[in-house]
Amino acid sequence: MDARDDLLLKAAPAGLIGSRMEFQAAVRALIANAHDGGIRHMWWVSSDFADWPLDEPSAVEALTHWSRLPGVRLTWLGQDFEHVRRTMPRLTRWRQVFSHVITCRSPESVSGTDMPTLLVADHRLALRLLDRERVRGWLRHDGADVQQAHEEIDAISQRSSEAFPAVTLGL
Repeated sequence: MDARDDLLLKAAPAGLIGSRMEFQAAVRALIANAHDGGIRHMWWVSSDFADWPLDEPSAVEALTHWSRLPGVRLTWLGQDFEHVRRTMPRLTRWRQVFSHVITCRSPESVSGTDMPTLLVADHRLALRLLDRERVRGWLRHDGADVQQAHEEIDAISQRSSEAFPAVTLGL
């Protein structure tokens, strides 16, 4: 384990998520420490990202800082990006500016209720909500759990299409 792994473990310790507040705190910590933690690729997966604290000024600032690192990528899988566009104006502007590091996709054959809620950082950690209604889940640094999350993301990505364009052209 190097200093970057140690930083991520301290910022987002492994454990159970038992409330919306704990989930949001874990998302905030992972985004806030992505730059210094050396995260090169993040995957965000959710049906609508309604419970994610992505539009907060501190989150957008941390994403901006992280996005300026060479070789970083964000793969964003969602069902309802219209909700993001309507309710998260800061994040939508950030998405436009940093479109070169972001891939947004929407699954074609996965219903909103079957869509997992995941945040995966490299091959180092996974945050998963198992019960969206009661906001219950876990954050794990275990390789097997992270690998399983990657396999699930890969399966959804293969049956998805581009979504949430950075620029919408109209007449």
